[in-house]
Amino acid sequence: MSKEDELDAPTVRPKKQEAADPNNTIVVARSVQQGLISDTTPDGNEALLAEERPREVLVASEMPPQSILELVRLEPATRLVVEGRVASGGMGRIDVAVDRALERRVAMKTLHPELRADEQSVRMFLREARLTGLLDHPHIVPVYDIAEGNDGQLYFTMKLVEGKTLQAIADALPRGVPDTATLYMLLDVVARVCDALAFAHSKGVLHCDLKPANVMVGEYGQVFLMDWGIAKIVKTEEAITPSKRPKAGAPSMTDDSIIGTTCYMSPEQARGDRKALDARSDVFLIGALLYELLTHRPPYVSKDRLETLLMAQAAQVISPRRIAGELAVPLELDRIVMRAMAKDPADRYPSVAALKEDVVRFMRGGAEFPRKTFAEGEIIVAEGDEGDAAYIVVEGRCEVSKEIGNGPQVLHTIGVGGVFGEMAILTKSARTATVVAAEATTCLVVTSQVLEQELAALKPWMATLLKSLATRFRDIDTAHRATFAHAPSPARIANQVLMHVLAWGEDGAIAWSKLVADLEAQLGSPPLTLFAVIGRYGLELDVEADRLRIPDVDALRERLRGELG
Repeated sequence: MSKEDELDAPTVRPKKQEAADPNNTIVVARSVQQGLISDTTPDGNEALLAEERPREVLVASEMPPQSILELVRLEPATRLVVEGRVASGGMGRIDVAVDRALERRVAMKTLHPELRADEQSVRMFLREARLTGLLDHPHIVPVYDIAEGNDGQLYFTMKLVEGKTLQAIADALPRGVPDTATLYMLLDVVARVCDALAFAHSKGVLHCDLKPANVMVGEYGQVFLMDWGIAKIVKTEEAITPSKRPKAGAPSMTDDSIIGTTCYMSPEQARGDRKALDARSDVFLIGALLYELLTHRPPYVSKDRLETLLMAQAAQVISPRRIAGELAVPLELDRIVMRAMAKDPADRYPSVAALKEDVVRFMRGGAEFPRKTFAEGEIIVAEGDEGDAAYIVVEGRCEVSKEIGNGPQVLHTIGVGGVFGEMAILTKSARTATVVAAEATTCLVVTSQVLEQELAALKPWMATLLKSLATRFRDIDTAHRATFAHAPSPARIANQVLMHVLAWGEDGAIAWSKLVADLEAQLGSPPLTLFAVIGRYGLELDVEADRLRIPDVDALRERLRGELG
């Protein structure tokens, strides 16, 4: 690994721990809480680097203008008062300092004194400061100043972010199925990281070290993408770095060296092929970041750094749903992650903006559906056909009919807002009814693929519940159809009802409970078959009064004579 792998803005990797970390993920993260400043490493261990003393709260002073002007006239380094050490690593140290002229706390990164005479270290330090300063974006920590101290040491100051890394937030979450609020909070952070990254790409800058430890979430919801130390300039290196080029043979950011965090790398980055890196390499890293948020582990896990590197080169990524479980990872998020982390860059999202669009669409749970208009009498779906789409009526109306007994029967009418056809998709079965346009009807067409994506956008247990309910309804419908298949024809049942009413009824009515029992005993017809007869022949049923009535006995007699011959 080159020294560039130790660059941090404003996080650093301590050299003393680097060899112990096979995935090269040791990072110092600042957490300023309860007046304490501490280091946090990915394994959760903390080492206090500042005194356990309450932090003084800065407030606007009543200092006279002349006194303020005297501070303004001081050299930048003289105006800074260091409060405490935040971190120290291979390239430099980070302190919390107060700019007395502005009465503002800042993060102050200083190059180690022993590296001041090393041209390569100075070049890398200046490059990091200037590159980060170039990226003026709400989700990228701003650089305030760069200067030499009175002791000749190089430093630059930047915004002091008080909060937690995304890594620390994710590590504190319970394992298992995340609740919707937590999941959407994490996805919102990822979306804002995508915004910062898209801006950097527009400036010709690749981050090359995206991971949860390099994302800071402030105490009030601010999100910052940190650590641009090993970023690659893809438009013009001269636009950022000093005009003097490094000597021949000196390591540089364009060497074919492996730079970054191994357990998140894209295959091209793991091969050390920096010339092959482009925006899709950062897309891969966003996918890897999402992967860890969903599974609580990085994409490549091994105790041996070389083995981890080989896994990264081969892009041996196990699906998040296989790692965390189907209920913990929605199908759509699994698809997004696996597309972002495709081995071939051509198979990934073409940009972080495209990736963000899918993440936001998942959170919104929406999709655009094509419209189709059907003429009056046109069959929209046919009973028994394979289902490939569901429909939502936006104009007109449709009639739903089924083959019951000896012929089709219209069951009901679907108006604007009605939905049909979804059962065949959810249960992967044939259509259970025929739907015909009763007039010119326009429907939104929801394909099976889109419906699956929308189900994936739900909480996993909800999607599973809906599919289970759909299967149960299908089974009930199958039993219903089997009942009618072996039952007498509706006309014969209606004729039997007529005879019972004429023989034992009064004023064209009869007790419903008695009729049901008699017909089941005589014809083997369960009560369910009677409901179809009631609707088809215009009978009137009052279950609460236990009464079935034939409104026009003579009319029913004539109709049955025609149907039964």
